[in-house]
Amino acid sequence: MSSLKQLDAVEDWYLDDQRYRSWLIAVFATVVGCLTFNFFLAIINTNVTAIRESHVVVSELMLISCGLLLALTRSGGFYALLVLFLTYMAFILALRSEMDLKAIRDILIPLTFYFVGRRFRSLEDADRLIFLAAVIVTGIALFEFLMLDVFTSVVNIFDYYVARGSLAADDNFVEGSTLFISSTRIGGRNFFGFLGNVRASSVFLEPVTMGNFGAFLCLWALFRTDMQRRLLLFFLAFLVIVLGDARFGMFVCLAFLVALPFARIAPSIVWWLIPFIVMALLGLYGEIVQGEPWGDDLLGRIVHSAQLMAKLEWASAFGIEANLPFLDDNGYAYTLSQIGVIGTIVLWSLFVFTAGQRSVALRFKALAVVFICLLMIVSNSFYSIKLAALFWLAAGAVDATGQEDLDQYRISETLPKPITSLRKMLSPG
Repeated sequence: MSSLKQLDAVEDWYLDDQRYRSWLIAVFATVVGCLTFNFFLAIINTNVTAIRESHVVVSELMLISCGLLLALTRSGGFYALLVLFLTYMAFILALRSEMDLKAIRDILIPLTFYFVGRRFRSLEDADRLIFLAAVIVTGIALFEFLMLDVFTSVVNIFDYYVARGSLAADDNFVEGSTLFISSTRIGGRNFFGFLGNVRASSVFLEPVTMGNFGAFLCLWALFRTDMQRRLLLFFLAFLVIVLGDARFGMFVCLAFLVALPFARIAPSIVWWLIPFIVMALLGLYGEIVQGEPWGDDLLGRIVHSAQLMAKLEWASAFGIEANLPFLDDNGYAYTLSQIGVIGTIVLWSLFVFTAGQRSVALRFKALAVVFICLLMIVSNSFYSIKLAALFWLAAGAVDATGQEDLDQYRISETLPKPITSLRKMLSPG
């Protein structure tokens, strides 16, 4: 009887392991789908039938729904946070003169995929997913860059963005181009000018997210010191940034190197304060440069971002103003206008302070804060599911596997009791 019980226990463990593998395959498929669905919709629009905005919305909803199913767990933390967020957003939206459900979508993506990542058993599983994503992106980018005529005959990117309503037919300032409007460097490339004027955009279809993805690969390679194929991931990050001619992505990578030595020194409160300091500085600078012209370079984008921040009124900052200027070029102003200052403070606090206070998790948090805060200065592209799903899954995986050995880093003991309680509630179950 004893041997039978042991055999049953082994079989139960095996079945549980099998279920985890099946779940992991579904996660890989969902995240790769988030990464590539625009690419495949563009292929359909070019070769099969016209795509409309509704097709894009339905595709995103399906992917988020898959993520929600994959995030389901016995722990009540996910459900409690989801109910709190939806209740808060219902209150915010009720105060607006117009209903805008995009705000809910923007925050559902990080919440959903963060909790999917928290179900990972090891960071090696996250390594494999991120490396797979890197191979897919660089493979398609090389195909685009080396065989542009063949690529554009299969994927007409400009027509796809016109079909989905993101661009108008006369927005293309490069006559005859089928690429995204920023995929051609009119003044020449920033990196390796002999490569021509085309910026590869791969499955993202536009080079901004391509550069952000390259910076994320660099972040992960810096963080995962014991990752297999780490040097290759560094190379792929470099290749993505060069092919996309992403000057801002390269700048973010250099910022990682500056921030990394402070990851174990600076307390969590310092990292928590950074976005609010940046917002204050942008607002003050915006008052100074209000009305001044700005150019399409890094300084010009910062000037424009500061001007947008200065335009934000108190009602917009609390998320209750429906009639807003175009804020997509300032991620901070966009965030405040969508979920308000209260929602921003709560969600940012949960990310910085809860779960994963081990030194390895804090190292990731430091790099992640730099990544988010720099990207938000010049755009709201960080909310795009094309990259956000993978990033937040990685963040959840780091927190979930960083629960043990808390004695090595006891910052959590200094946190307020509500935050400590939330950290315990959000622990993986």
